[in-house]
Amino acid sequence: MKAREELNDVQVIERYLILLLGVVDKPVPSILHLEKELFILSKANPTIANFITFEKHYYGPYSEDIAELVRNPVYYVDVYKHEPGGAITLNQKGKKIYQNLVKEHSKNPRFKELLGMMKMIREMYDKLSKDELLFLIYATYNEYTQKSTISDKLLSPQKRREIAEKLLKKGIITPQRYSELVSDNE
Repeated sequence: MKAREELNDVQVIERYLILLLGVVDKPVPSILHLEKELFILSKANPTIANFITFEKHYYGPYSEDIAELVRNPVYYVDVYKHEPGGAITLNQKGKKIYQNLVKEHSKNPRFKELLGMMKMIREMYDKLSKDELLFLIYATYNEYTQKSTISDKLLSPQKRREIAEKLLKKGIITPQRYSELVSDNE
């Protein structure tokens, strides 16, 4: 535990990025997905919010730290592979660091719980389009619509119904949640 106390915030954020990218062996569709998935994770695991700050921005919750550290990592350099189309994954060096982090913390039940949450979030939200992902965030965390340039469009009654139907078909939401989402503004 002492080693963790010696980590600074930047190093902790980079570790969260590596863990989220490594927990599922496929690329995250976009930087937007990576950022929003970490936001959702921070809501499920408030400890993360001690390290990563999200502000209201044009596309919902935004973290300058995440945006900067994915482009210019400080502690774990050359671990990301940016793919055509915007997807991001870990390269071989990143995968090795991921495996070392998992091995180092494998006996910690809270760490295993964190990885489980990360895996669930990745498996659910990676399959969403950017509009579907942002729609769910805006519908759930309404305060992040404040500076958004697209929330009005995504939350309009017609678009709300259209996106909610897609989410229901994908099994992302329940019929009850569908009803809540489409009736919010009708």
